[in-house]
Amino acid sequence: MTSSTPTPPPTPSAGGGGDLVYPQQPPKDPVLILVLNLLLLGGVGYIIIGQKMKGIAAIVLWLLGLFTCGIGSGIVAIVGAIDGWMQAQQLQQGHPVAQWTFFQDHK
Repeated sequence: MTSSTPTPPPTPSAGGGGDLVYPQQPPKDPVLILVLNLLLLGGVGYIIIGQKMKGIAAIVLWLLGLFTCGIGSGIVAIVGAIDGWMQAQQLQQGHPVAQWTFFQDHK
């Protein structure tokens, strides 16, 4: 007698590529993520919600932006704050996001 175990379903593909970040309980507050990305190196909020590589990339870009008299850092912080808020909203609503999903690129 052979025992066959069912194969797990394939992992769904998400927009933006990479592994999926699933909602956490309790969900992270989108406003908190916005403030963290705006005030802490442009990417700390991403790390908090689980988009670790995106957060590290944003922090590196923020540090490199210091060489442009801070203008580049400011742009990274503002874009990161808005995008982090949108990603946290998706997670708060129970939708997974990909590691590299940006703005409204949710599928």
